[in-house]
Amino acid sequence: MNAPSPLVAPVLTGHSRATAVRSGTTALTYADLQGEIAAGCDALRRAGIGPGCRVALALPKSLNALRVILATLAAGAAYVPLNHRLTPAALATILEDLRPDLLIAAPGALAGQAERLPGLQITPHLDTTPERLPGVAVQHDQPPDLAAILFTSGSTGTPKGIMLSHDNIGCFATWAAREFALGAADQVASHAPFHFDLSTFDIFATLATGATLHLLDDADAAFPGAVRRFIADAGITTWYSVPTALAQLQSRGALAGLSSLRQVLFAGEVFPTPVLRQAMAALPAAGFANLFGPTETNVCTFHRLASPPHDDTPIPIGIPCPHAGITLSADGEIGVTGPGVMLGYWRQPALTTASRIDGRPDSYRTGDFATRRPDGALMFNGRRDHLVKLRGHRVELLALEAVLQAHPAIAEAVAVVTGERLAVAIIERSPIDDAALRNVIAACLVPAYQPGSIIRLNTMPRSSNGKADRGALRVLAAGA
Repeated sequence: MNAPSPLVAPVLTGHSRATAVRSGTTALTYADLQGEIAAGCDALRRAGIGPGCRVALALPKSLNALRVILATLAAGAAYVPLNHRLTPAALATILEDLRPDLLIAAPGALAGQAERLPGLQITPHLDTTPERLPGVAVQHDQPPDLAAILFTSGSTGTPKGIMLSHDNIGCFATWAAREFALGAADQVASHAPFHFDLSTFDIFATLATGATLHLLDDADAAFPGAVRRFIADAGITTWYSVPTALAQLQSRGALAGLSSLRQVLFAGEVFPTPVLRQAMAALPAAGFANLFGPTETNVCTFHRLASPPHDDTPIPIGIPCPHAGITLSADGEIGVTGPGVMLGYWRQPALTTASRIDGRPDSYRTGDFATRRPDGALMFNGRRDHLVKLRGHRVELLALEAVLQAHPAIAEAVAVVTGERLAVAIIERSPIDDAALRNVIAACLVPAYQPGSIIRLNTMPRSSNGKADRGALRVLAAGA
């Protein structure tokens, strides 16, 4: 290998006897991982993969998937992790747009759809046997500094490919490793799927510091008992996930007693304050931090909690990270500037331009709204997507959700709009009838927030990154 990606370079030096990654009963030292990366990089280069190429992978979280990511970067190409649970038709739609040079996926991943992708080379794993990896015809049509493309779930429309450079990922990973003091003694959980932006912390901040990365199996991640065993058995010291994952653990009493955890980081959605307080009480020795930012900027603000919240008001999203400039427009929209901001949207230059602050190519208008407290910390006020007009009234869906989730009978609440009708889906901790629920809303919010329907669920539909699937809930609401 020569001139490897700056994201991979730290992995290839030092810490050779330390354990780099564990998956189930398999462990690789840094020396082992360096050998895997070198062999994978050589195989990719023999197949014609190098700078200007895109390697897509649609694989379960595994050592194989991690090897593909790191070897792709070492070869100078960009990796594109895709949700391996997508239907063949949905996967083919993304691949038609992406036009990768190589796809590493199970043979049946594109069942019945392969004719839509003539010439696409597909292999089930990164075969390092000489001459075994298929050769590719390379098309150099991407930014020269491209490291990764992360596709959105498409829950609000067609999936968008967010192009991230080596600097975009690297400035965040370097800051995070320093801010949260990762070191060789740390055992870091990999909870997020590799196609979700939280994984850039797991992979790159961990491996740059000589810590050990523990891969949580996709199937086990859905079961709180299995997650608790994973944390306890591995002696996990650093956890990073969406709040929903922590709320599920807390609701089943699975956090208490996990004494190895020294810090719990969360991002991606609002953490209901009552549940956060319970989680912090269950882990009194662990530090908690709220990390905020869309995939287009990764984390741009953060807030450490010195103690559990004393009431049910939302917690701040915090102060800017050193690599992020934060602006608020006249109506409170958060703008982000600096090296963490994406290169742009894949093959959507008009959308990229529309997302920028005028005159700043290194900027992003987030669509999130905030106010600044006197101490400089930002308070999140909702998303443009979640601000709706109903019968002439402005309704903030997150405000309705916050009121409901503060009630002790409600474990989770998600509000959606279908047509001109407001609906709320709830999971109960204890029974509460419609009249009582409407009284809770009326006590805090104006009449426009009263839902047309209340949907009671045993389990909340989830997207692949663990957040509530609002698209699925809108379908349920339309039929309610």
